[in-house]
Amino acid sequence: MSARAAPVYLRAAMALRFSLYYAAIFIVVGVLLPFWPAWLKFRGLSAAEIGIILSVGTWIRAFANPFLGHFADRTGAHRKMIMVAAGGGLAAYMSFWLADGFWPLFLINLVASSLFMTLIPLGENLASRASVQYGFDYGRTRLWGSITFILASFGAGAVVERLGDASILWMVIAALAASFVAGFWLPERRGRNVAPVKFPALVLLREKPFVVFMAAVSLLQASHATVYVFGTIHWRAAGIPEEVIGALWAEGVIAEIILFAFSGAVAARISPVKLMLLAAAAGLVRWTVLAHSTDIWALVGVQWMHGLTFGAAHLAAMHYMLRHVPEHMSASAHGLYAGLATGMIMGLMMLMIGWMYDTHAGGTFLAMTALSAAGGLAAIVLSRLSWRTEEDG
Repeated sequence: MSARAAPVYLRAAMALRFSLYYAAIFIVVGVLLPFWPAWLKFRGLSAAEIGIILSVGTWIRAFANPFLGHFADRTGAHRKMIMVAAGGGLAAYMSFWLADGFWPLFLINLVASSLFMTLIPLGENLASRASVQYGFDYGRTRLWGSITFILASFGAGAVVERLGDASILWMVIAALAASFVAGFWLPERRGRNVAPVKFPALVLLREKPFVVFMAAVSLLQASHATVYVFGTIHWRAAGIPEEVIGALWAEGVIAEIILFAFSGAVAARISPVKLMLLAAAAGLVRWTVLAHSTDIWALVGVQWMHGLTFGAAHLAAMHYMLRHVPEHMSASAHGLYAGLATGMIMGLMMLMIGWMYDTHAGGTFLAMTALSAAGGLAAIVLSRLSWRTEEDG
């Protein structure tokens, strides 16, 4: 079914299904990101043990996402893979309550993280392809993830304050159960386009444009490492109140939501490569300002650029893969994007900036400026390369 042939009611129904899926998934993220370390501490782990578990959870994405993306492409059962990952992730998080001690929690976390983190790229792949088939706006479904992330972060804080750290796990389990239910509503890929090659990811990695594309978006996303890890610490050291810091983080997500709300019009007028260049240019400004200033109004001015440094880069990645990656390899492409850009490369950068921040403090942001510049140069190279596949639209 083409976008033009889709009746209005069907287009709206498909948009609603994906919006609910994104909302459920990012409720989980909104609880895990700020509060999961507190739950692990509640279960008696030391700071070093918590750090190991969280870092391994990040690295596992680099392997789990392409792995499950491969099976989605090889079988053509993309929705079923989402259900397997959601059901398995739910079971894994439920088993956390029975685990005691570092090694049981570590091993369960390997399974739980690998399954849950694949739900985002598998869902992104299905949503971007369905947006073309049924004619809905991908960005306006994706923004519900950003909205529920903010709501979940604030709401979970209130629940924890009232019920204690034990409630964190039960909130995650409830949100994962909602994600599992929402997965039932997603459509199966029309035509069950099965990959005719054994290893779609390897085929993609032999394509020079795809490799350059991955380099560009990985560098652009990795440029956020310093603000993600040390942003709050850096601003606290400058004497900025906690509530202002919280507002600065919310401001960035709101900017992201605004971009996604108009993403259909943006993507129709600006090519993916130009969006990458826009993200790179915004990074040059944002990270340079953060390196030299902790003035409140300067921070307010550049935090809005999160809509470009992250949002434009992510939108560029989604539309570049949609336009250039053959459908039968698209889940593998999304798995590689999630595994490398937000997994391995981000993890490497987080390791590197630890010692850099001890020595250079805010000057570490200048390394992020360099990453944005490198991402922009990779995008320029990408603009001069042609994709050899026939499915270029």
